[in-house]
Amino acid sequence: MNISRPAFCFAIVVLAVLGAAALSAPDPHTEEKHMLPVGAAKVDITPEWPVRMYGYAFRKTESEGVAGRLKASALAIGADDGDGPAVLLTVDNGAVPTSLRDEVLRRVRAKIALKPERFMLCNAHIHSGPDLHGMHALSGEEHERLARYAAQLADRLEQVVLDALKSRRMARLAWTTGTVGFAANRRVLKDGRWTGFGAVPDAPVDHGLRLLRATDAEGRLLAVVVNYACHNTTLRGDFRQIHADWAGCAQEFIELDHPGVVAMVTLGCGADADPHPHGTVELCRRHGRSVADEVGRLLAGPLKPLAPPLLARMKVLEIPFCEPPPLDDLRPLAEKSYPLKQLLASLEKGARPPAVQPYQIATWSFGDDLTMIFLANEVVVDYAIRLRREFGRDRLWINAYANEVSWYVVSERLVREGGYEVNNSLNALVTWGRPETLRPPLEDRIVDAVRALLAR
Repeated sequence: MNISRPAFCFAIVVLAVLGAAALSAPDPHTEEKHMLPVGAAKVDITPEWPVRMYGYAFRKTESEGVAGRLKASALAIGADDGDGPAVLLTVDNGAVPTSLRDEVLRRVRAKIALKPERFMLCNAHIHSGPDLHGMHALSGEEHERLARYAAQLADRLEQVVLDALKSRRMARLAWTTGTVGFAANRRVLKDGRWTGFGAVPDAPVDHGLRLLRATDAEGRLLAVVVNYACHNTTLRGDFRQIHADWAGCAQEFIELDHPGVVAMVTLGCGADADPHPHGTVELCRRHGRSVADEVGRLLAGPLKPLAPPLLARMKVLEIPFCEPPPLDDLRPLAEKSYPLKQLLASLEKGARPPAVQPYQIATWSFGDDLTMIFLANEVVVDYAIRLRREFGRDRLWINAYANEVSWYVVSERLVREGGYEVNNSLNALVTWGRPETLRPPLEDRIVDAVRALLAR
C-alpha cells in the first residue's frame, strides 16, 4: 500500500502528540501513593473582656478593646492506624503555657489515640494578646479574667483539634519555598557588642517563606501552612488593643484570596528579627498582604509532592544547672535578666534550685522530601543557617516557638556579642547569668540532638 508523503507526516505528528499526552498524563499509581487523610479546622480565640497583655514589660494595664481577631488552627495528617494521626496546632497567642498545652493533649487523647511526638503546638508569639504566661504573677480581678480566658482557650483548642481530626478526607500534600522581605535583624552592634535594637542592613536574617499545601482528591485547596522567621512585634508597647499582628493579617488575606481554605502561620528562627517598618495596624496589614501575595504566587507554580508516611521523633534534652553563685553576687545579675530575677525570688523564699532544665526537640519527616524540625522557645537565626548547612537547605522546615515559649535560645555568636537576648536566654538561666560558661555550647547540643533524631 502506497502512503502519500503528506499523509505520512500527518500520522507522525498525531503519534507524537498522543505520545506526549501519554507521558504528561498523571500516573494513577503515583497519584494514589501520595494520598493520605487530611483535615483542617479553625476557631476564634479572641478574649471578649479586658486582659493583661503579653510582652513589653512596661505595659501594666489591661487591653482596651479588639482591633483584630485571634484564631487557632489545626491540621490533622494521617489515619488512625499505624502510628496514628499527627496534629499541627497554631495559636495566635504570646505563649501558651506548657500546662495548658498538655491539658489539651490529655483531653484529645481521651477520645483518640495521639502520640505526644505527633502533637505540636506552634505559638505565633504575638505581643498584642493575652498574657497567659505571666498570669501566675497577677492577683485579684486581673488574674481572674486571665484564668477565665485560659479555661475558655483550653476548651476551644481541644475542639479545633477534634474538628480537624473529624474532617479528615483523602488529600495530597506538597510544599515549596519563596521569599518575603519585611524581616530585619534587630541587634545593633558597636565594636562587636550589642548596644540596642534597630533594623540592621546586611545582618543575618532568614527571608525564606516555606509553604505546605493540602488539596483534596478533586484538587480543591483545603489548607495552607506558611512559615516565616520574624517576630510578631509590628505593634509596639504603646498599642493597647488585642490584635494578631502580621501573622493574623496574613491568615486573613490568604483566606480571602482562596475562599474555603484554612490558613496557618508558624514562625521560624526569628528571635533576633523584627518586622520593618513597624508601629501601626496598617503596617501589620502590609506585611500580611506581602505574605499572602507570595502564597498566591507559589500556589500557581510547581510544588514538591509529599508521600506518606509521616515519621515523628522527639527528644527532651536535660540541661544541668550550674552551681548558683552566692545571693549577693546573683542580685546584680538579676537586675539585667528577667529569668534570673524569677530564680532569685525563688531562692530568697528558700526553694531548692532545679537540677536540670528540659528542652524539647521534635522532627516530622516525609522521607527525604521534607523534614520539619520543632524547636522550643525563641530561637535565633544562626540555628536555621547551621541546620540547613548541615542537613540540607532543600529539605528543612524549622518551626521555633514550638510547645514552649519562655527563654531565648542563642548561638555562640550572640553569646560573644552579649545583650538582651543573651541575658534572657536559656544559657543565662542554667548558668545563673553567666551564659558564656555553658559547655558544651547549647548550639552544639541542639544540633547533635537533631542529628540523632534524623539518623533514627
